[in-house]
Amino acid sequence: MTLSIHWRLDPAAEPRRSEPGAWQRLPALARDRRVSTQNRFDYFLQVAQAAAQTAFDGLFVRHRIEADESRIIAAIIARAVPHIHVVPEFPASVGSAVYAAKQATTFQRAAHDRLGWAIAPDAGPAGREAQADFVSDGDLAQRLDEFLTVARGVHRERPFSFKGSYFEVENGGFDAPLNRASFPRVYLQGSGDAALALSGRHADVHLFAPASTEALAKDIARLNALADGRSVAAGLIQPLLVRDDRQTAERDAQDRPLAPGTLVASYDEAAEILAGFAAIGITELVLEATPTLEEAYRIGQHLLPRLRALTSAARQAA
Repeated sequence: MTLSIHWRLDPAAEPRRSEPGAWQRLPALARDRRVSTQNRFDYFLQVAQAAAQTAFDGLFVRHRIEADESRIIAAIIARAVPHIHVVPEFPASVGSAVYAAKQATTFQRAAHDRLGWAIAPDAGPAGREAQADFVSDGDLAQRLDEFLTVARGVHRERPFSFKGSYFEVENGGFDAPLNRASFPRVYLQGSGDAALALSGRHADVHLFAPASTEALAKDIARLNALADGRSVAAGLIQPLLVRDDRQTAERDAQDRPLAPGTLVASYDEAAEILAGFAAIGITELVLEATPTLEEAYRIGQHLLPRLRALTSAARQAA
């Protein structure tokens, strides 16, 4: 089975890059009256172009309430960078499931079906309330279930009716040409049987957090069991710090805070580990590292060719 590899952009990371308001100010004796020709979105485009040029299959755009809106970033990228798939992350609290589905069909028509949906984990109670979201913790899974039910329903059926606790539609659905666009590929995440069962009902891909090969194999088996015959691909979100050799990687790791589960290794070691995940059923990788632009080139040029060679050889041997 083909391995799809995505790069992940965090709009909140590296806030000074290409942000005119964050540039170092000149001394009071001088004023810089030059008009900036670049801003933060040009940096996002650079990251997307780096991912496309180094043969990543897609670009994930993280949801960050304190940063620019992921779906707008994704739309800008999709029109400017051909071929690469774009997957914005957003929570189910964004509003109307019908309108979210309509936005998706418009995006698909503009980008030739290159949109995915990654549903972001909900924030804690205080964070949700700050965003005008007062749904209780115990009801979040039901809201997400209804959100995806309605979004898919209005896309594929007309008339479509539904009445739930959070969404209600009466004789809805899209006419042509909107209903001719593909529904976005849906990525869900989370641990535990409830999250896996929800993916079994709605996801195209369930994204797991970093774990050992043995733990991931058990999780994939559980996902398949809970999917009850429905095909759900298994994916992995994997932060990286990779260099020519392990010693250099470990030395560089000492100079920075790393995300939990970060793989610190040489290119060859990382390729072997990631290929091992592919061998147990991981078919989608979402890779991330900082600084985002430079690491996209580094990983795309040095790690991806090694990884694709290993997984290609494994497919041929099978």
